[in-house]
Amino acid sequence: MKKGIIVFPKQRGNLPKMNNRNSPHQSRPFLTSAYKTDGDDEDAIKERKALLKAIKEQTDEALETRASAKEFKTLSESLKDLPIDQLRAVADVSNGAMAQLKKMGEEINDLTEQLKTRGNEDMSVRSQVAKWQKDNETAVKAIKEGNTASLKPFVLDMRAATTMLNSTNLGGSAYLPRPEFQAGINDIVRVLPTFWDYLRKGRTSSAAFVWVNKKLPDGAAAFIGEGVAKPAVDFELNTEISNAKKVAESIKMSTELLTDIDGMTTFVLDELRYKLYSKLNTTLMTGVLSSTVPAGIQTISVAFSQAGISTPNPNVFDCIRAAIAQLRVGNFQGPITVFVSPVDGCNMDLAKANSQGQYIMPPFSTADGKTIAGAAVVEDNNVTAGYVQVACLDLFKVLIYQDLTILWGWENDDFTKNLVTAIAEMRIHSFYSANNAGAFIYDSFDNIKSLIREVVNP
Repeated sequence: MKKGIIVFPKQRGNLPKMNNRNSPHQSRPFLTSAYKTDGDDEDAIKERKALLKAIKEQTDEALETRASAKEFKTLSESLKDLPIDQLRAVADVSNGAMAQLKKMGEEINDLTEQLKTRGNEDMSVRSQVAKWQKDNETAVKAIKEGNTASLKPFVLDMRAATTMLNSTNLGGSAYLPRPEFQAGINDIVRVLPTFWDYLRKGRTSSAAFVWVNKKLPDGAAAFIGEGVAKPAVDFELNTEISNAKKVAESIKMSTELLTDIDGMTTFVLDELRYKLYSKLNTTLMTGVLSSTVPAGIQTISVAFSQAGISTPNPNVFDCIRAAIAQLRVGNFQGPITVFVSPVDGCNMDLAKANSQGQYIMPPFSTADGKTIAGAAVVEDNNVTAGYVQVACLDLFKVLIYQDLTILWGWENDDFTKNLVTAIAEMRIHSFYSANNAGAFIYDSFDNIKSLIREVVNP
């Protein structure tokens, strides 16, 4: 931006009336007419012509590429009635128009910084001349009528091109450059329902599920001779029943939220699923049996108690192997699954020889330690560090009566409030036969080590 200032001195006293004569220079109307005042002598007329010529030459050179002939004429009309002493001031080389234009260049750097904070004001020369005329309308009228008046300075601002930068030419917008959004959301890092995934699950179409147990067998077979009565045997039958248990939750939100946020419905459904399966997982591990809560596998498990197993310096591998042996001694067949915390799983991988420090794995384990004596080892963050769950999972029954269902609806005056509620629910049976008590072991590694540690006589 460039800035030029032409200051018109204050007039004092009454001014004589001036007669206008048309200028022969129609293509350059600005300050090209000579004016004769009442009482001007020939010398004054010559001086006025010289002053007007000097002002014309100065302003022509400075403004010929920045203003039109019409704009020159407009400014000329505003100044035509100035007395000769004011014309001298304008034409003065030291303090007149040229001096002000020179000063304009010295102020460019300061005004460049000011430009950054300016608004959307129209800065064309045409608009600036019109603004100056409007600001001085009263003063010019007073001068024409022969009265004293003060003209405001004429400030000429001219824009200068600058280097365009992100920091200066984007207006601080958060959307330029255009941003791109990652699809979906970054979900919370939480414990996954690992135990639920490993459970064998079936289905039923009834809210009540009954099974029959054989109990209290008597008698035994025997080898006998000819004509001897066969030994008698008998047993009893009884039944057990499971009533379906419901796990449920709900979430309420505004319809605006569902409409305005892309994917919000999916986010809600995912959260409902996670919370429901997480509760299922926790309850089926630690739940205490009641009319509404199924028994968790840890609450129906037994502690390690197998006698006759001993080894010097027992480690975690030894503890798991001993627990598997207890299940086999109890005549439980089929696959066995072992659940340990990630911390204990890591310590199993890091087992080393005491003497030379090389990694070692027991002969009854696979090289990666994920199978011990035929039992699968699973790292589950739901298991407390320092504890182990060993189970014949085929004997821990889970039957799904009603699959996970998510329904949307209103309650009370939610409809008039634009609120909607989503409910998620699921009904399952979870049980085990009394005949299979002892098929699940839950104990601490420290307790098992203490029971299988071989006592060395001094």
